[in-house]
Amino acid sequence: MSTMKTLEKGQDKIKKISEQLRSEILEPAKEEAKKIIQEAEQKADHIIGEAEKHVETLIQAGRKTLEQERHVFHSSLQQASKQSLEALKQAIEHNLFNDQLHTLLNQSTINPRVIADLIAALIKAIEKEGLAGDLSVVVPHTVSTQEVNDLLADGILKRLKDQSVVVGDFKGGVRIKFIDKSLTIDMSDETLKDLISRYVRKDFRKFFFGS
Repeated sequence: MSTMKTLEKGQDKIKKISEQLRSEILEPAKEEAKKIIQEAEQKADHIIGEAEKHVETLIQAGRKTLEQERHVFHSSLQQASKQSLEALKQAIEHNLFNDQLHTLLNQSTINPRVIADLIAALIKAIEKEGLAGDLSVVVPHTVSTQEVNDLLADGILKRLKDQSVVVGDFKGGVRIKFIDKSLTIDMSDETLKDLISRYVRKDFRKFFFGS
């Protein structure tokens, strides 16, 4: 199968996973948020573009000697980042006036079910690219590792070092480390907040982020 066909199938798979995540974690949209939702939709391309730049930075920090693998990582991380940002973008579009943006992110990224779904989506994207090796999945200190483990399928747990997630020093989201490649996918709450906040309308930034 050609590289292009593999990528296309990977994109289709991630799209399906994204749709499933959105149906499980998003609350009904409020009428008063319609105007902001429209603006968020217009900025979707910019959010994805920023995710691609972020992924490129991660890749460049990896082993430069693994040039062929580097291109595969780029594709895998790009798709994983797009999927995660798309799920959170949808949450923002439908709940923007329900709470401040940071409150919504905090609530979403410390939910064990959301964390487990993000882990599953990211690892499935990685597997779709045929990447091997041990992975270390780091979850926030605000959740129980056992609870997250219980929500993950056996096939996902088998990819993890010691078949378990580990606790990190951040408050929400998830980080996935390629142990033998010194490479990390950072989808922690602060990283996601930074990526999304860059495209929130300027006059709302102080209200949502206090800056």
